[in-house]
Amino acid sequence: MAVENAMDDSGAKDRNTGTPPAPGEGQAEKPRIVIGLDTSIVARETLSLAARLAASVDARLSGVFVEDEDLLNLAGLPFAREISFSGQVSPVDTDRMLRAMRAQAESARRVLSRIADEAHVEWSFDVRRGRPLRSLAAAARHEDTLVIRAPGSSPREVGRAVHAATREARADVLLVAKRAGLKGAVPPKSAVQGVKPGRPVVAIDEGSSLGESCTAFAEGLARRLGSTFQRVRARGASAADIAEAAHRAGVGLLVANAGWLGNDEDAARLSMAAGCPVLLLGSERTNVPDLKTDE
Repeated sequence: MAVENAMDDSGAKDRNTGTPPAPGEGQAEKPRIVIGLDTSIVARETLSLAARLAASVDARLSGVFVEDEDLLNLAGLPFAREISFSGQVSPVDTDRMLRAMRAQAESARRVLSRIADEAHVEWSFDVRRGRPLRSLAAAARHEDTLVIRAPGSSPREVGRAVHAATREARADVLLVAKRAGLKGAVPPKSAVQGVKPGRPVVAIDEGSSLGESCTAFAEGLARRLGSTFQRVRARGASAADIAEAAHRAGVGLLVANAGWLGNDEDAARLSMAAGCPVLLLGSERTNVPDLKTDE
């Protein structure tokens, strides 16, 4: 049953809603799949992908709606104007914009609740104010996997968020570009149980010890997803070469160490060119445990 902690009179900017941890659990928290929310169709498809991933790796799904402070600051300028569908020009009503954002947040919360319940995963919901990608990256923890959608942001902005999450917090990042084959990337739970295998999970091995750990992690993840596994040796190959090969092969999920990338824009470009979600590991990871036989 969901619980909610509404914003209090002290002006706190975060709101949390979700299913509480099961009684009797230890002090260690579950890993989180953290995703920024809005009300677009692509956001819903990405949320479904995140929920399936959370179910596959026994993680908690954490949805975050960010009230864009840039829009609110712009609305507060004396010369800001809005144009209605009828062509009427009027000053921007900051309070009305904020109410609209909060209505969108509530809509996103309802979608999160439904999709998480369908996937049988624990979930939580927060409302923050700031810049969307920066807010997600700033709150990242080592145990988190951040889901970042590339559409709507520049490659440099995406790259900076990836850098902050993977290099500073040492979290993982799942990058999703528009039309990135979301439906087949991570199959539903029935597929995890072996009914319908998903598309292959591919690990990028650049020849280092991190490449070996990345390969072991990706191979274990493929088992949990009910997918086939492949290794791509990346020594001497560029990110563009890998992306083109992944696109041709119909890869479902591409897994790489974040340190393998070059400049900040490589992450977004790799995601957009590969035609599939890209999981960037922020630190050396152990293998993913196999599914229990009684699941």
